Amino acid sequence: MQATKARLIGTSLGMWLLEVRDKLHLVRAACASPESVGTLANDQLAALLVVSICRSGHVFVDVGAHIGSIVASARRRSSPSKIVAVEAIPDRAASLRRRFSDVEIVQCAVGEGDGAEVAFFVNEGRSGYSSLARRDGLREIRVPLRTLDSVLAGSDVDVIKIDIEGGELGALRGAVEVLSRHRPTVMFESAPGCGARLGYSTTALWNFLDGHGYLVVAPNRLAHDGDAMSLEAFNDGHLYPRRTTNYFAVARERREEVRDRARVVLGIRVGSRARSWARDSALAPISSFAPHDA
Repeated sequence: MQATKARLIGTSLGMWLLEVRDKLHLVRAACASPESVGTLANDQLAALLVVSICRSGHVFVDVGAHIGSIVASARRRSSPSKIVAVEAIPDRAASLRRRFSDVEIVQCAVGEGDGAEVAFFVNEGRSGYSSLARRDGLREIRVPLRTLDSVLAGSDVDVIKIDIEGGELGALRGAVEVLSRHRPTVMFESAPGCGARLGYSTTALWNFLDGHGYLVVAPNRLAHDGDAMSLEAFNDGHLYPRRTTNYFAVARERREEVRDRARVVLGIRVGSRARSWARDSALAPISSFAPHDA
């Protein structure tokens, strides 16, 4: 099943099927679990926005690329100068290389250190849930560990997506140079309890971003004005029913710019700066959700 899905990723049929799937998930949630609809809608919105807001001529980075659905969407929705996909599982990375010859594929785990080889735990049934966190019943392999500062040295990074099952804070701590120099927008996953297995807390994650001049914004607020999420609001967002699984970290000085680009993506009436960006990037407003795969 997953092999078939991987083959379809990047094709017009595959993209259409994934969009239909996402809409059906919303309908089913509305019928069976109405309180979860907001979480699901925010996660689908996050997937649409992250692949659409990269500035033309800059670099888009997918950390935890898995089978490549985000990579395929970024190629379709925006015009980065380069896409870098980071994937720890060797056979997944090899598959990505075969299918995306124009994408730089880096086979490694990412974290706070560089150059070591570490244990990585593969979930055979749901490989998208594989991670650095030790769990019983998972296959252990050895993979290189690198920092994002090392992986992305010399790259003019504009957007980073990080979905590595609780290792997001470690990845960010290894990206201080990238965050300081390029001020990219980061979409990161933060699910209840995931980071704890690696010694990370949601409070530490928020504090790290705040300390480096980043605001935490929910997907449905990215295109709108209003306050960013406080530490209290961020922690509360992890309680059931969760507000979202995926959040945006936006450099304080780029908040209005990123807001305006998100407005263009969603077809919201915007000011001259966003219209200028839309014209320069040849981006038309998008109304449908893009696929997301953990």
